[in-house]
Amino acid sequence: MALSRKSPFMLTATVDFPDDVRDGPYTHALLDELMALLRALGVRRINWLYYGDDEPESYWAGYIFPAMPYGPETLANIGEPLRAGAAAAHRHGLEIYGVLKPYNAGAPITKPRGLAGSPPGAIQRIGGPLVSVIPFIQRNPHARVRRRPVDGPEGLDSIPIRRIKLRKSDDTPTRISRENIQVWVSPDNYRYTRSDGDFTLIESVEPAPREVADYYGTPVVSKGSPVRTLTLDRLDLPDAFVLVTTDLKDGSPDFRNTAVGMIEAYGPGPEPLPITVATRSDIWDHNRDFRTHGLEFDSGWGMLQLYLDADNSTGKGERFWSSLPSHGVVAFARGKNEYLAATPAESLPDVRRLWSGWVDRILDSGVDGLDIRVSAHGSLTDEPHEYGYDAPVVEEFRRIHGSNPDGSDEARAAIAGIRGRHYSDFIREASGRARAAGRRFQAHMHTEAFRPDPCHGQLMGFPANMRYEWREWLDEGLIDDVVFRTSWFEALEDHPDSPAQRSRLDNALSEGFAAEVLGEANRRGLPVYLNRYIDRAVGNEDYVADLERTARDERFAGFDLYETASFISPAPDGSRLVAIGDALEQLTEASKRLGLAQQGG
Repeated sequence: MALSRKSPFMLTATVDFPDDVRDGPYTHALLDELMALLRALGVRRINWLYYGDDEPESYWAGYIFPAMPYGPETLANIGEPLRAGAAAAHRHGLEIYGVLKPYNAGAPITKPRGLAGSPPGAIQRIGGPLVSVIPFIQRNPHARVRRRPVDGPEGLDSIPIRRIKLRKSDDTPTRISRENIQVWVSPDNYRYTRSDGDFTLIESVEPAPREVADYYGTPVVSKGSPVRTLTLDRLDLPDAFVLVTTDLKDGSPDFRNTAVGMIEAYGPGPEPLPITVATRSDIWDHNRDFRTHGLEFDSGWGMLQLYLDADNSTGKGERFWSSLPSHGVVAFARGKNEYLAATPAESLPDVRRLWSGWVDRILDSGVDGLDIRVSAHGSLTDEPHEYGYDAPVVEEFRRIHGSNPDGSDEARAAIAGIRGRHYSDFIREASGRARAAGRRFQAHMHTEAFRPDPCHGQLMGFPANMRYEWREWLDEGLIDDVVFRTSWFEALEDHPDSPAQRSRLDNALSEGFAAEVLGEANRRGLPVYLNRYIDRAVGNEDYVADLERTARDERFAGFDLYETASFISPAPDGSRLVAIGDALEQLTEASKRLGLAQQGG
C-alpha cells in the first residue's frame, strides 16, 4: 500500500471566521497576532472558510458576517476576510487554502411571525420566515433543492384536526391519563395558548403502521409490532399549529418514541394528514418555551427519541448538543416544506454560476489552494430522502425511465445518481480552475455521509439523495490533498448522555467505510489530513492524544485543528487574543513533544 506520508507531518488549522468574531472584532494587527500564534504552535497551513462577497448587492454576496456580534466592525476593519487572512498568513510564512462550502447558502433559522424582528419580506417556511440566507437565495428561492410532491387532500391548510394519535415505541403501559394531556394551539407558531376544546381519550394497543429508526439509526419500532396508542378523539382544531404536552413534572417518564414516529393528525377522513413536526430541540435557540416563543419545525431533530411525559420546561443547556433532546413536547403543522431551507440545487444553471463565481473569488484572493467541503447547515430536515427532485433532475429521470420518480428505493437511487453526476461536474470544474491558476485542489472526504447507507444523523448537514462519486474523483486524479472527516453533524456520533464510543478515533478509523476511503486515498499516494473537532465529542486530553496518535500513523500526512475559535478568540475590544480554557496550552505542549512547534516557530 502506498502511504500518504511523503513529507514531514503537518499541523493545519481551520478558521471558520464567523465564529472567530463572536467575542470581539478583528483588525489587521490582530490577524497578524493570530497567524504568529498559529505558526508558533506548529501550524503550517490554514484552511479558511469562505462566505461570499462582502458587497450585499453582488450576485455572489454572503450573509453571515453582518449577523455576527462583531462582524460588521471586523469587515470595516479588514475588508473581505479571506483576502485579509491570505495576506496575513503569507506574511508569517504560512500556506492558506480557501474552503468553499457550495451548499452553504444560509441556515434553517426561522422567527415566528408574531415575534418582534421577524422579517416581513423573507422566504416563508413552516414555522415562520427564514432569517439567515444569502441574497442569492432571497432573490431566487426556487433555486433551492426541491421536495418530492406531497400527496394530500385539497384545502389541507383549512382542514380541521379531528383526531390526534400518539404512538409509544412499545406496548407497555403508560402513566399518561386523560387528565395529564394538554393541547396548545397557535395561529402563527408564537406564544401558544391552551386549547379550551374538549376531547375524548382512547387508549389501545395497535400494530405500528411503519418502521421507525432514530437519529443514530437505532431501530425503535418494527412495522406491525404492537404499540400503545393514545387517540385524542372528537377534536375540532382549525389552528395552524397544534402542540401536545402533559402536566407531568416528576417521576420516571415512559412514553417514548421519535417525534416523527410519535404523532399522527387526522381530519374528517380515515387517512393521516401530511404534517411537519417540531419539539423544543433546536440548534441555535434550543429548549424553547412554547408559551413565550415558538418552535423550529422540520429541524432534523425530529428523529431523536424523546419522552412526551417529561417536564416541558426543564432548563436550557449550555450547548445544544449537551441538552438534546429537549423532552416534553411534540407539535405539528399541516403540510410539508417545498424546499430545503438554504441548500442550492446543483443541477440549476444559476446555481452553477454562483458556485463558479465563488471559486473564482477564492482563487483571486491570493490563496495557495482551493478546498471543497460538502457539509453545511442549510439542509437540515426531518425527511432528507424526500428532497432532490429539482426540475432538471426530474426531467432527466423521465427521459431515462419514461415516468416521473416516485418515493421508491429504486427511484431514489436513480435520482441520487443523476444528482451525483451534476455535482461531480462541479468538482471537475473547480479542480480545473484551481490547477489552471497554479493552485492545489483539496477536497473533504466525509466518511459519515459519503457511505451508501448513512443513517439520519450522518446526513445532518448534507443533501441526501446524492451519490457522492468520491472514488471517481480519485480515479480521475482531480484531487491533490484530502481532508478526512469522520465526524457526524456537530460531533454527535454518540448521544450526549452516553460515553463517547463511535467518536473515539480508534473506532472511527476502523469502521468499514472510513477504512475503505482512507485506503483508497493512501493507495493513490494522496496526502490525507485528519480533521477532528476540538471540545465536542471528546475532551481536550483525548483530543491531544488523537493528535499524537495521528502523528505516529503513517497513513496520515497531517492533522487539522478544527477550529481556531475553539481555543482562541479576540478580546471584546479587539486589542489582543485570549485563550479559551486550556486547549491552547495542551495543544502547544503536544506540538512541542512532536517537534512541530520548534519546526513552525
